[in-house]
Amino acid sequence: MKLTVNAPAGIFSGSKELNSYSWKAIPYAAPLYGELRFIPPQPLSSVSSISMSKSFGSICPQKSMLRTRYSEDCLLLNIWTSTKGTRLKPVLFFIHGGAFFHGAGSESYYNGAYLASMWDIVVVTINYRLGVFGFLDFSIINNSFTPNNGIRDVIAALRWVKRNIEAFGGNPDNVTIIGQSAGGTLVSALATMLHNDELYHAAIIMSGGPTQVQSKHVCHKSSEAFLEDSGIESSDQLVRLPLADLVDKQKHFMNAYGMGAATFRVTVDGKLIAYPPIVSELSHRSNTVPLLIGTTKEEMGFMAIKPLARLIDAQNIIDKGLSLEDPALIEQLVVTYEQIYGKQRSLPVFYTDLLFRIASVWLAEASGGNRATWMYRFDYETPLLRMNGVHAFHSTDLPYVFGNFKNVVVRPMFLLMKDMSMPHAVAHEIQKDIVNFMTFHTLDWDRCVADCTPAQCYDSETSIQPMVPLQIKDLFKATIYYRRSISDSIDDVMV
Repeated sequence: MKLTVNAPAGIFSGSKELNSYSWKAIPYAAPLYGELRFIPPQPLSSVSSISMSKSFGSICPQKSMLRTRYSEDCLLLNIWTSTKGTRLKPVLFFIHGGAFFHGAGSESYYNGAYLASMWDIVVVTINYRLGVFGFLDFSIINNSFTPNNGIRDVIAALRWVKRNIEAFGGNPDNVTIIGQSAGGTLVSALATMLHNDELYHAAIIMSGGPTQVQSKHVCHKSSEAFLEDSGIESSDQLVRLPLADLVDKQKHFMNAYGMGAATFRVTVDGKLIAYPPIVSELSHRSNTVPLLIGTTKEEMGFMAIKPLARLIDAQNIIDKGLSLEDPALIEQLVVTYEQIYGKQRSLPVFYTDLLFRIASVWLAEASGGNRATWMYRFDYETPLLRMNGVHAFHSTDLPYVFGNFKNVVVRPMFLLMKDMSMPHAVAHEIQKDIVNFMTFHTLDWDRCVADCTPAQCYDSETSIQPMVPLQIKDLFKATIYYRRSISDSIDDVMV
């Protein structure tokens, strides 16, 4: 490998990081000027001059105190590749989370230098359109505008990788897509689309929400509400608004609309996405690439810290999810959780299962009859997390997957640890399994089938356990939530 590579898309000059080479801020589609904000990503022409790809570029438009450098020129990707050997390497294509309205592939805890150098692979991270740009549908005012543009961006980036990654040492015929949180939900949608399997060859869902999708009707209602709240009456007005104004209007809308972190979601539009993920699997209307699905043990453990719980309005999402259920069944669930997990931990684990874990089990059971499917659970918690009562909550597995323990955001988790040997050992185990899955498309524990979802559980000692206790799984299968999640009608899915 050389730092300057000549790819079909152009000539790119990178830099050295650890024992890897990196290329940053490579554009995979045209900047989002004017009407391009709300239509499918448009291709770029190849350039003959050398592009200096040594620092991260702009992120996609979003409102954040920490993320301020956004622009229309944000459809960018970053590549890290091992300097070892000459063989073409497996490619890990990572899709970031952020509730579909914030985040970027350039964030430091997604840095791929360690993974690439340690495991002799290629790591790709990307930006994609978020919020009103990526997950509303303004075809209601202009029929050239399209829904699900965030997913369209991911597909465009995958096509760029298919065409160009060999120049960076990657094998275009061995690409694994992996997404966390909202990125995991995107992977659950991508992995159940029939016509994109040539772009990737295995898929990993980290803490995704395969039932957290919406119908076209619900998306149109949200899109109309945004236009009304923002005083926008025409598509011309929408595309001419200064970018900063549009981002401000998005923030105001999220506060006014009352849906919190559920404001923006994947839409089952009948075209790009024909069916909800679980329904696609049950009806064998999906592709058959191998699938690895997992969550942390207590995704919602952060609810023990009230400011964090209020930040994403988790209680509102939970109340909506339970609104149709029989109160007697809810009470039975609460009692069962208290018996298994104890009174203090029962509520966060119950909410964890409601929003993440039980839907992941249903997807694994459905896909187990259609493709090779495995599950994992991340259980490891540092002394500080245990002491604060948040345990292995949402996103605490990311430092272990990427091997990045010094990031300023994750460093507080390890404050009480004088010896980091155990976190590094847990990281090694999960990374080893991910790389084996990427390379060989198989794993060394039992596959999932209907009513049986064994999980590799990463803790101070790795073990195989049921993903959720059987009595909890049985109770959830008596819910309206379950019946709606396996319904062939998108209007019946939890929205």
